[in-house]
Amino acid sequence: MRHHLSRPALRLLSFVTGVCVLTGVSLRAQQAAPAAAPLPSAKDIVAKHVAAIGGEAAFKAVKSIHAKGTFELPAQGVKGDLEIIAARPNKMINRVEISGVGHAETGYDGKTAWSIDPLAGPSLLTGRALSEIGEDAWFDGALHASDRVKELTTVAKVEFDKRPAYQVKVVHISGVEQMEYYDVETGLQIGSESQRETPMGVLPVKAMLRDYTKFGGLMQPTVLVQSTMGIDQVIRISSYEYNDVAPTAFDPPPAIKALIK
Repeated sequence: MRHHLSRPALRLLSFVTGVCVLTGVSLRAQQAAPAAAPLPSAKDIVAKHVAAIGGEAAFKAVKSIHAKGTFELPAQGVKGDLEIIAARPNKMINRVEISGVGHAETGYDGKTAWSIDPLAGPSLLTGRALSEIGEDAWFDGALHASDRVKELTTVAKVEFDKRPAYQVKVVHISGVEQMEYYDVETGLQIGSESQRETPMGVLPVKAMLRDYTKFGGLMQPTVLVQSTMGIDQVIRISSYEYNDVAPTAFDPPPAIKALIK
């Protein structure tokens, strides 16, 4: 409730009362300023994203994804053809044929994770790298189910990739955590920030998801930009196909099978 006092009345007030009134005037001025809108819950933000990509029913109808496109390191002049396959519940392989360099691959078959580097050769992923690729491969990761995520919190409204976005902190039960960013207007996830295991150690990684396009019943990002230590990797997806990946597609390649004990 506001109280209005005339100037003569204010002059009659004692010093102490005057201090109290001035304090009250200051508080009323603050109250008059528009209050910041409360942040939506992280659960509601995720639900809006799921609805924006096509809905949970359409998402769960997809058992596997086969995407094709290109990979590029613009500053280094490196380009290649990209293939990504993924399937429920937690299988994934990324392959790149880099012009003039060779074949690069990371994969996870639900148990074993591996990397094939055209320079360093094949290796098994362990420790932190294994946990991170395990979360990346979880097919229903976008749903942020309570049996996979132990903390889901809206942190702030910020600008991300030149868009107003909600910043959401996600901590998985596995211990892997990251900040995710959701477009305020569309609800779509437009990126993330995290600390990730790399050949050079644990480094900050920023990922941006752009140019969502509808393939079948789902909206999918067609441009993915990942930045690490000022180096950008750009993935452009030209096609997404659903439910055409054979179970044997995730068998580790011979060079990796030779490393499994």
